Amino acid sequence: MKFIKTLLVLLALVLTLGACSAKKEAVVVKVGIIGESRAWTYVKEQAAKENITIEIVAFTDYPQPNAALNAGELDLNAFQHVIYLNKEIAAQNYKLTPIGKTIIAPMGLYSDKISSISEVKDGDIVVIPDDVTNGGRAILLLEAQGLIEVDDAAGLIPGLKDITANPKNLDIKEVAATNIPQLLPDVAFAAINSGVAEDAGFIPTEDAFVLEQVTLTSDNPYINVIVARTEDKDDETLLRIVELFQTDEVKQIILDDYNGSQIPVW
Repeated sequence: MKFIKTLLVLLALVLTLGACSAKKEAVVVKVGIIGESRAWTYVKEQAAKENITIEIVAFTDYPQPNAALNAGELDLNAFQHVIYLNKEIAAQNYKLTPIGKTIIAPMGLYSDKISSISEVKDGDIVVIPDDVTNGGRAILLLEAQGLIEVDDAAGLIPGLKDITANPKNLDIKEVAATNIPQLLPDVAFAAINSGVAEDAGFIPTEDAFVLEQVTLTSDNPYINVIVARTEDKDDETLLRIVELFQTDEVKQIILDDYNGSQIPVW
């Protein structure tokens, strides 16, 4: 009888340990974004079903999420394209690595005063983002519209110094990207990132009088990415969050919410 009782106790212990090991240990993951995102809210809800608590941390300025991630204040961020990330890594010596693709968002030209490139006048004031990568993207967009010419040697990140011809004598001013929409009443037009435009209440596919033409090739440097610290790039929980983002459900949310101004790339 004593042997049977001992056996039952051992069996109960094994079953208890098995149940504990089967239950996934709770984990908290902090994700930094710019503005708001219904897609990430959905991912948060799905992750909770797997005992992963996602804390969404919203920032207002582009440099903040990478600094916070590198410092260990975040576990992931999702707000930037590849070329911006690479520039930040080079400038700040960050140890950050992209672990998943999200969307591509075309930059647009917006105005309270004009509705086409043909209306641009001599000496008009134009505002572009002041960060190197998005500013360079804006300069290339102006060149694509025939407003300026740019030195080819500057590649994907030309600066104002790389403008070789400005026949309309445009007064191009650099301003923090998130502050640009509020300046529209005071300038002829402005180059605005889609995310910033959406946060300001614009629908890029409807409100931009010029919208950047984009390609969906895998090497497009303007594809946005989910980023982790390099030391965590193979972390199973973080990679699982990427999988939860890269679903048909999230793709549909993006298509519904952004009317084509953000294009899923997975």
